[in-house]
Amino acid sequence: MMKKNVTKLAAGALAGSILFSAAACGKKNKSGGADLKVQYGNVAIGGGGYIPGIVYNKGEAGLAYCRTDIGGAYRRRSGETDWVPITDHLGGVGSDNWNLIGIESIASDPVEPKRVYLSCGTYTGTNGAILVSDDYGESWNQVDMPFPMGGNTSGRGVGERLMVNPANNQQIFCGSRSDGLYVSSDYGKTWEKNTALPSEGDYYQEKNQIGVMWVEFAPEGNEMFVGVANQNGECIYRSSDAGKSFTALPANLPGMYPLRAEISPNGYLYLCYSDSCGPNAAVKNGAVYRYSLKDNRFEDITPDCNDGRYGGFSGISVDGSNPDTIVCGTLGFWSEKGENLYRSTDGGKSWTALFTNDRSDYVMDVSEAQWLSWGREQAQTGWWTADVEIDPFNSDVVTWGTGATLYSTRNMTALGSGTPVTVAFDAKGIEETAVFKVVSAPSEDGRPELYSIMGDLTGFSHLDTAKRPDDAHFMKNGTAVDLAVAWQNSRIAAYTNDSKKNTITYTTDGGQTWQSVPKRPETKPGGTVSLNADGSILTWIPGSLASAAYFTKDFGGSWYIAGGLGLGSAIYADKLDPNVFYATCGGQIYVSKNGCVSFETTGLSVGDNSELVPSAEKAGALWIRSGTSLYYSEDFGVTSEYIKDVSATAIGVGTGKKSGDPMVLYFMGEAGKRGGGIYMTADHGKTIKKLTSQKDGFGNITPSITGDASTYGKFYFATNGRGIILGQIQN
Repeated sequence: MMKKNVTKLAAGALAGSILFSAAACGKKNKSGGADLKVQYGNVAIGGGGYIPGIVYNKGEAGLAYCRTDIGGAYRRRSGETDWVPITDHLGGVGSDNWNLIGIESIASDPVEPKRVYLSCGTYTGTNGAILVSDDYGESWNQVDMPFPMGGNTSGRGVGERLMVNPANNQQIFCGSRSDGLYVSSDYGKTWEKNTALPSEGDYYQEKNQIGVMWVEFAPEGNEMFVGVANQNGECIYRSSDAGKSFTALPANLPGMYPLRAEISPNGYLYLCYSDSCGPNAAVKNGAVYRYSLKDNRFEDITPDCNDGRYGGFSGISVDGSNPDTIVCGTLGFWSEKGENLYRSTDGGKSWTALFTNDRSDYVMDVSEAQWLSWGREQAQTGWWTADVEIDPFNSDVVTWGTGATLYSTRNMTALGSGTPVTVAFDAKGIEETAVFKVVSAPSEDGRPELYSIMGDLTGFSHLDTAKRPDDAHFMKNGTAVDLAVAWQNSRIAAYTNDSKKNTITYTTDGGQTWQSVPKRPETKPGGTVSLNADGSILTWIPGSLASAAYFTKDFGGSWYIAGGLGLGSAIYADKLDPNVFYATCGGQIYVSKNGCVSFETTGLSVGDNSELVPSAEKAGALWIRSGTSLYYSEDFGVTSEYIKDVSATAIGVGTGKKSGDPMVLYFMGEAGKRGGGIYMTADHGKTIKKLTSQKDGFGNITPSITGDASTYGKFYFATNGRGIILGQIQN
């Protein structure tokens, strides 16, 4: 039996529509607290990643949770328009629990709605944990489990694996991928294996065992069903005594797997099947069935709506106001319009679809996140849709997650009436991008406030970090690799990506339009890029150890080799002097004062893992990170001052408090013995302030940080799943 971790963990509270948590205010301490009061929030994007599960509470109107595969869990309550992150205490700089930020399942207690449970574990290389809360996720107790979870592995859209017994809400069940079924009889404080379930599942996908997929209770409780991924079709087990004993239902559809299920009040178990557990593995076929609890009989109710459907089915939900009304969704359809939804008002005997081959009965509203149009006249309904849920208190609202955001209908009951169903963006407050790099330059005269690159979505130009970008400022061109912005004119920016054809893309109008360079000196994709202070010189080092360093003065019309540098170099531009560039190569720092024509060594040595960040205080001002050691130079890297008691993994600069003040250095790492976190110094390292507390984890942190170039005390850092975190020091 597992005992709980007795530490009470604060999750962070909402402090506004954009900014949501505040770090503690106080003096330096050894417990991980912050020195300054900082309000944290997100740069607004609007989703950006996969949302495989949504859970509406059936006892409290308006209470809902959703889970992401790499970015934690979110909550929304009645009267709120924004989702609130509830797992930001996990992870952080130097943390060893970042793996828990991937959420595999959620259970919301229908009897005591304040109680909520999360199954946490992003990858199966280490054991997961269950988080237990009795205050809507404001604080948590962590219970470490003896098996791994896979919030970001194959089959992450099945569910829910966690479930509360509505007849005895002290009893919670948790299905595992590799160790069968577990049960708690004390509100999740302790857990033990349920040995009555006869199967742990034998289906593997991409070397990941799927195991127990879901647990469902009949509305009156104690009558329960468990779905297990078995190849022979014997996938559903029934218990009439709250899990003390189980009986296997007859094999149904061998080679297919019931990914999701729900029991209606009038005695039917509704099931949606696919021939893989998705979403990575291609889904080619599927079906929808219902099973009569009274007659012990399966019935095929697969929708046939002349929509050219391909693939399988995943999400299925029963209307809380009518047990014969159900909604289900496709998985792996990949139509031009996206995944399809089907609604039935007669228990699946007939269906009406959002769209068919001949017509569309819906309109998309992404006005609050215009980039979701993705260059189309109308946004897609989504892809990788794993879960579809009807709000139990409002039949017009049907919610589903996609690979990029969350959508909800506003008038689902109008489907088939001649009035189109409105499908609207519904991911306010959810930020799940996997960010690679963030860059800020002065944003006067309407110039962008921030540029970013990230996985899946390429990146964005943010004219205003509080507003979700429009489609024009959405890069959407391959997987980005590196990013650079001209400090004196942030309308000029460039990024590299993994595309062999469009490896280097640049903008001269702040990201309104982008174009690729006409030619390159090498055909290799990727690589690093820099722009000089005024944007007149672009450098590129291809993504190969055998490549030279190149520069162009006409955005790729002609290219030249940067003189004096060997292979494996990295180039950085001075922020004030357009002719000055810095480089690292062969463990040495180099400088060019003639626009990359020639570089000469300064005599300073650096480690293999190094980073140079020029400062805009004056030409020649330069921060140097060599390994985790930090230095500051004011003479173009000829000499430097060592900053003691600092271990830094990423550094970036932002504007000083007033004109003439030094630029602020923000860094990820540790100062003294005060624990990992985000720090700052406004006086070249003489004093160092910590900006995060123990509750400011934000999951898996990416080593990229920058101060805002125009606003003092404002800074941004990258995460792998929680988007771009924005911090603002409070007066």
